[in-house]
Amino acid sequence: MLRSKGLTEKLMILGIDGMDPRFTRRMLREGKMPNTQKLIDAGACREDLMLLGANPTITPPLWATLATGAYPMTHGIFDYAISGDPHKEITIDAFSSAFLKAEPIFNITANAGINTLVFHWPGGSWPPTVDNGHLWTVDGSSPGAVGGWTSRLDFDSVIIASELTKEPQYQFMSAITSDLKGDEELRYYNYKVGDQVLGKLSPEGQELLKEYQEKTDAMIGVDGYNNNVNYKIQTDAVKHTQWEVADFPCSCSMSPITEPTGWEFEIPEGSKEFVMMIVYGRVTRYALILKNAEGKYDRVAIYKDKATPEPLVILEDDVFYENMRDTIVNQTGVHPVTRNLRMLKIAEDGSYVRIWSSPSVLSDDERIFYPKSLHKELTDLFGPIPPSSQMSGRDADLIMKCNNEQWKLAAKWQSQCIHHMIETKGIKAVFSHYHNIDLQTHNYIKYMKNREDSNLDESEVLKFAEATYQTTDEYLGTFLHYLDEGWTIIVTSDHGLNCGEEDCTCILGDIVGVNVDPLRRFGYTVLKKDENGNDIAEIDMSKTKAYQTRSCSIYVNLKGRDPEGIVEPEDKWELEEQIMTDLYSMRDPKTGKRMVYLAIRNKDAIHLGLGGPGCGDITFFMADDYALGHGSGMSTAEGHADTSLSPIFIAAGQGIKPGFKTDRVIREVDVAPTVAALLGVRYPDKCEGAPAYQILTEEI
Repeated sequence: MLRSKGLTEKLMILGIDGMDPRFTRRMLREGKMPNTQKLIDAGACREDLMLLGANPTITPPLWATLATGAYPMTHGIFDYAISGDPHKEITIDAFSSAFLKAEPIFNITANAGINTLVFHWPGGSWPPTVDNGHLWTVDGSSPGAVGGWTSRLDFDSVIIASELTKEPQYQFMSAITSDLKGDEELRYYNYKVGDQVLGKLSPEGQELLKEYQEKTDAMIGVDGYNNNVNYKIQTDAVKHTQWEVADFPCSCSMSPITEPTGWEFEIPEGSKEFVMMIVYGRVTRYALILKNAEGKYDRVAIYKDKATPEPLVILEDDVFYENMRDTIVNQTGVHPVTRNLRMLKIAEDGSYVRIWSSPSVLSDDERIFYPKSLHKELTDLFGPIPPSSQMSGRDADLIMKCNNEQWKLAAKWQSQCIHHMIETKGIKAVFSHYHNIDLQTHNYIKYMKNREDSNLDESEVLKFAEATYQTTDEYLGTFLHYLDEGWTIIVTSDHGLNCGEEDCTCILGDIVGVNVDPLRRFGYTVLKKDENGNDIAEIDMSKTKAYQTRSCSIYVNLKGRDPEGIVEPEDKWELEEQIMTDLYSMRDPKTGKRMVYLAIRNKDAIHLGLGGPGCGDITFFMADDYALGHGSGMSTAEGHADTSLSPIFIAAGQGIKPGFKTDRVIREVDVAPTVAALLGVRYPDKCEGAPAYQILTEEI
């Protein structure tokens, strides 16, 4: 029968970015995710927990698909970035709702009079596009934790104080490990800065980039929304982002340890002094190394300056400190900030100190809360926005003692906020996203298989992943009581993260900008040259037949369609055939394995929910063994250590069959219409999925 009444009055999606059903099953078999097991026992899912994901396997398009029930070709968010129109070599970060061309389910519930909370949904939710008093929204403008882009002032830092250090020094993004002695020369770690042989953009290219940035800023029009517009050329001299991100560097401050001087208040006898440089080295804080009653150095007191006697924090050995309050002065004014810290090592004789500092996060940033008053309400109750980090996978201390602890705080804060909103605002529909698995797993997914440059055995790295998933399980457990209160709970993700068996250094399929190679080697892409005949970081469209941009798109430079097109329309078909043949011919020089799994024309990409004018003329995917992290492989890719690119789906509670296993292939586009059926609201206007009616307690 056709229903107009739903099966539940209260529903929440607990979205976990990067949660892999294959690795989850491994954890469940070992009894390490008890709360997830309770959800499975209480509800319905596939035996393999799998949701058939859309493509490409990247955050913005997939959360948009989960919200709209539509594929990227329909909802318009094609990748981490969308391409400029008509200049496809320009890429524009795709998190803004301004790019979403399909109606999200949370707009429908709010318009139906259901009080709706959208909590950090990074796929077309920010800025909000309805204003009817039934919608509350917290961020969604970035991955990471709330305020990951808008409120963060800097990156993680390693603070080293040592008697081996001669002079204070600071270097942005210079340490891929915290295990430094203090006598190292700090150098900028060359992370994704491009091919250093290439010259810069021409004046024409710079003007084009500026034009697109201005158009994008005007279109989004949200204070503080720093949307990135890029014309970035990558060659084989630059390794794939997903390969290098496992060694994402911290900034580093090094200071000599000296006798205290210039303090304007009485300090403890026997103290030693060092300086701590943060916020790109522009801000200096002063520290004293303190003795205990036994005469051993065991604490560090950090001060704003040498005139203010109250310390910002006193760090004890190996203790995590959250929300250190501080004040930062920058070009926009004076801002209260917080950061987390942990002293990882202190020498008893006071000769050495090693400290980790999280990013500094604005405490007063209300711009990403809707309504803005929600910021004060939540932060007054539960503290400031928690920082989130991207740190080195080579450092067990940074992963386990710092990053994982920080994500536990983010989970607690987010859960408290959601509970408060339900209790005080009468929220009946929650659409939430928690990014810990994705951001943490990027740190070590490369090293879940032993590599030539591994400094830890994969068995040790596996413990990082287990801890990440256990933190997630604890977070999910905070919501289980709602099952007894008539709620329906859906746990889902956008994608998993894959540990490719082989070395995934090929730039083909990277999400960042235009990947010139291997199409340049095949003769399809040509770069412009400077007055000395050297290549510059710009495509010469007068000589280029095709180029690859975004995760899996290749564009033909077509005459009559593209601004500087040179390929005749009648030659397009044969050119595409040649390109696909060349892609399939690519072999790993070490193993001889084929690296490209699938390459298809635009007209055929419709089978995968791609195609149309926003998609490339050719869509391709890397083979499973060369799909590291996510983005370049298909959603069904599988890798080492029980990893995969598939998203997960578990549903439990009101309207869901208890203890039920379905053999239906539930697709990512099916989530939004399933929510609509459960809540008794209409389907999104461009929905291409269907309710997973097999798991529902009543027939539709």
